[in-house]
Amino acid sequence: MKQLVFVVLCFALFFSLVSAKTVEIWSWRTQDAEVWQVVQKNLRAKGEDITIDFRAFIPTEYDAKLFLALQGGTGPDIAYIRRLPGGRTQALVEGKLIKPLDQAIDFSNFSESVQKNVTMDARLWGVPFAVQVCGIFYNEDIFKENKLSEPRTWDEMLEICKVLKAKGIDPFFCTAKEDWTLTMQHAMCGVSILGPAWIKRLTEGKVDFLDQDWIYLQTLLNDLKVYYQDGYMGNDTNDMNAAFAFGQAAMVFYGAWGYQTWKELNPDINVGYFMVPPDWEGDNAYAYIYMDGAFSLTSIAKNPTDAMKVLKYTATHEFGTIFTGITANIPAVNGAIMPDITLLKEVMDAGANWASPYVYWVDSPFVVQQPSLYDGVLSPGMQAMYMGQITPTELAQRAQDALSQWYKPLMRKLGKIK
Repeated sequence: MKQLVFVVLCFALFFSLVSAKTVEIWSWRTQDAEVWQVVQKNLRAKGEDITIDFRAFIPTEYDAKLFLALQGGTGPDIAYIRRLPGGRTQALVEGKLIKPLDQAIDFSNFSESVQKNVTMDARLWGVPFAVQVCGIFYNEDIFKENKLSEPRTWDEMLEICKVLKAKGIDPFFCTAKEDWTLTMQHAMCGVSILGPAWIKRLTEGKVDFLDQDWIYLQTLLNDLKVYYQDGYMGNDTNDMNAAFAFGQAAMVFYGAWGYQTWKELNPDINVGYFMVPPDWEGDNAYAYIYMDGAFSLTSIAKNPTDAMKVLKYTATHEFGTIFTGITANIPAVNGAIMPDITLLKEVMDAGANWASPYVYWVDSPFVVQQPSLYDGVLSPGMQAMYMGQITPTELAQRAQDALSQWYKPLMRKLGKIK
């Protein structure tokens, strides 16, 4: 009997040691699986006997799944978190479900603007991994075959749409089933159509959401839907990736992260990029950019020691080089060696030289509380507008009603507070 107990204890000790070397990571990004395979290999080459268990979830379900798991005392050692400000990550911080990292990790390889997106209460809560640049990505072969060039104005873009539609080609593939993509579309159009100066006035409460310029933006987007594919309300990003990769649509409103998937589906695709064109010739187009997310240490980490080793590695140039080489995303860490991809260089140039300094979606003051402009208004509102359930003006009224409940500059403008 004593021998049996001894054997059982030995097995228990063995498996506890094995599991102790495993670092579990949760994410919404399926495309990062290979990144973590290489990270595991490199850490082992450095003498760290660590196994990385990477698990990706449906993006729209991820945040709720993570929050509930951590609240219940389960979940990963390392979690992908969204940027700050933003209610989803604020809830993790306020619930003490993730730990600050500024005293354990060297953040000197990250710019102050990037660090700002993981800062709350003067602490850093994650290691940033990517900076995303959004805009219009197009099939270069379709443009070349139809003698089309990148548009300089919104009207020129509409002329391109007319030419393509007349030839039986879907000008745009829209993923209206996933409401977040419509909100992103709204944001990337807003920075060029409205312009930074107008958006700055909005954040200061000098104009509001019933301003004719903001209603006009909604109208332009609503009118554009005649150039979307049939059944666009039922299509998601998986449908879009396949359709765009194989030339079934000429353009998509999306982010640079899509390039990896398109090339995996069709290595022969040639992709170009342009910023959403302004409404008037002579006005500047702007790139909509944001810090994508970060890696955070959870408060219930089963293996915090090895998880911290992984996190420290993600703050290095070496990790940034691995990350961008596999995903073709722009790494958040400075000093990474970039892959020789023409599209990525064009996107980076747009982000470096034409990034809008003011936004009203990600990284904006309009997402700090609920109802937020993102979750509470634009995500469901854009779907409703595209389905014909509300007008552009009614969408603007929804934004006005929602944000006037808590956004102080708007409340002052409306006379609700002094």
